Amino acid sequence: MSVKRCMRSYLSQPSFPRQKNVFVKKENTRFQGGFYLPDAYPLQFCSIIEDISSDGTPEMFQFKVPDQKVAHIIVNLCPTEPWALPNWVILKHKTPSFLNMLKEIKTNYFPGAVLSLAINEGECRTVEDAKKFASNEDWMRVFPLYAKYPQDDPVLLLKVILGIEVSFGQDTKSLGVLILDAQTVSAIYESCILRNKVDSRLIVLSGTGLKENEIVNVQLGTSIEKILKNKVKETGKYRVFINGPLRGNEITDLSQKINWSVNNIVVLEEKNRKVMFPMIKSDELILTTNLLGELRRCVYCNYCDNICPVDLEPALYYHSYTRGEKHKARLYNLEKCIECGLCSFICPSKLELLHIIKECKALDKQHEKIT
Repeated sequence: MSVKRCMRSYLSQPSFPRQKNVFVKKENTRFQGGFYLPDAYPLQFCSIIEDISSDGTPEMFQFKVPDQKVAHIIVNLCPTEPWALPNWVILKHKTPSFLNMLKEIKTNYFPGAVLSLAINEGECRTVEDAKKFASNEDWMRVFPLYAKYPQDDPVLLLKVILGIEVSFGQDTKSLGVLILDAQTVSAIYESCILRNKVDSRLIVLSGTGLKENEIVNVQLGTSIEKILKNKVKETGKYRVFINGPLRGNEITDLSQKINWSVNNIVVLEEKNRKVMFPMIKSDELILTTNLLGELRRCVYCNYCDNICPVDLEPALYYHSYTRGEKHKARLYNLEKCIECGLCSFICPSKLELLHIIKECKALDKQHEKIT
């Protein structure tokens, strides 16, 4: 074990003002709904990063330059989930060094692109360092954003930063837009600029089912079972989620191996218990399981409507579903849903709204194929 201290058709080039407007602060950095997850579930991490090696030959990180012309690069430094990798792990409190890496990547591979930094406005030092750096670079803009989930979703990022509407799941590279996170930027620099082998990535381990929250450096191709060995609490059942319990996937096969798409692993205790008057006990919204008890009837509380970041009414999909009219869900702007999972998260009746929405979407796709 080595020990280290803690440390998501082409667009035309925009005619943004140069230099004097590199720091962009405007009202559309806000959106209705959403939830401040890090405030509700603050996580503390162990100050040691453990290396975990693969049993076999590790996979290598590979970066393929898009075939389409890249007009815009968005670097997302605004994580909105408490189980996401914190910026300081990659930036190491040295933002100018990271931005110089970005400059080399842009110069070598995307010379004509405009680069936008989406930064958590609460990280004042990082914002100030980025603003100072961008003042000398006419290709860079800085966007301080509210770290409210799911602000970092590609649909919302493109709307806020470029002012364009995209569909959920749409390949942004086909639009000439490349979205990168901090760790991917670092890996591109190491592999493409420095020509070093990159066969591992940092993964956040957290949740009520673990002995402690920590960050590990794992070789690609390592099984989840090996990663979690001796880290899960010995008592009780638990559930494992890849990339978070809201927009990630629950897995039961722990022999599954990780690749570059795995950002975090959340292990939650399986605690099914009844809660009296759940709609008035906001402190009971603890992440133990995504249901936290038995299903109840819809109580028309409008919580799901209020929290939806794209202004939908998730309860409408539920009522269409329960009436056996899933096909009617498309009447309520079903295609706008970005599948963030907040409606399921906030529902006091613990209705699996996201699951219902995905079923309705699948039916919609089948209808499109037939027609």
